[in-house]
Amino acid sequence: MALINKNTNKSKINRSEEIRANDINIKDDVKIDYGEKKYSAKERKPVQVDPPVLKMIGSLSYAKDMPMYKVVETALEAYIKTLPENERKLFELKQNK
Repeated sequence: MALINKNTNKSKINRSEEIRANDINIKDDVKIDYGEKKYSAKERKPVQVDPPVLKMIGSLSYAKDMPMYKVVETALEAYIKTLPENERKLFELKQNK
């Protein structure tokens, strides 16, 4: 049976030493991309809704594992598809401004 030379100095963490964010190196980071134009948090605007509606959006967000703004966007796209022709024209007119 052979003995393995192990450098014990590197495997122990000195607790008196401060660990900083620059000391941490992450090689395999997960990047999620929905494939759409990305907006920053500053560009997003708050929308006021009643508490039950907010709870419903939050529950759907949790169940579908997607951000709340993505849930609202998906719901609006589905609703727009159900608009009658005259309302759709008004909607498209307002969107193009």
